[in-house]
Amino acid sequence: MGMPDVHNFKQCKLGAAMCCYVANRKSNDVDADPEDNSDACYMDFSEAQESSHVRDGYSIYGNGVEGSLNCHGFAWGNDVGYADNAFKGNSLFQVAMYDSLYQNGFSEELPGAPMCGCVEHMPVVTKASCTKVVVDQTVSVKYNASLTEFDVSADIKSIIHQSCDNNDLSSHYQDLVGQGKVTQKAKDDFDTRLVGEGNCPDAIRTFLVGKGFSFS
Repeated sequence: MGMPDVHNFKQCKLGAAMCCYVANRKSNDVDADPEDNSDACYMDFSEAQESSHVRDGYSIYGNGVEGSLNCHGFAWGNDVGYADNAFKGNSLFQVAMYDSLYQNGFSEELPGAPMCGCVEHMPVVTKASCTKVVVDQTVSVKYNASLTEFDVSADIKSIIHQSCDNNDLSSHYQDLVGQGKVTQKAKDDFDTRLVGEGNCPDAIRTFLVGKGFSFS
């Protein structure tokens, strides 16, 4: 399954995507909140113009002022031959449609943000839970001497989605670095999007300095 051909999933340069929700429509309470697992720091509208419907602007959060926020994501290696890359569309369906919407009823996005997208287009947050894909497959490579070419085939026995170790997207992304699937530079950039518990003030300060403001 491929990724959607829509603005919020274009150019996922960091090889990671997530969904963030502020409501729970599965509850009988019309004002129900999702399970709170993250805090929003800020949303830069210029990074999601089709969702925010403006060319520029931003919202500043921090200290949990947005209320309950649930973020859930996944990541993949930087080669299309990696299973987590090849099946990233399946992972999106699992995270967004099955786990978040069908199982838990999570819905609605932060104002001006996509509900789901590449982490570069999403709000800067402290953390996100994580799903990974485990694929049982056999790859066969044969050389055809008469045509002087290789024939490659894959026999896929199963595709299973499960929680990442520690159920933490940042930790999982670091695991991908250790496996050689993404670079340390990519992890450094990723850490400006999921900044860790208690780090919203520093993230907001850095962002506002770039806008010509100070934050205290």
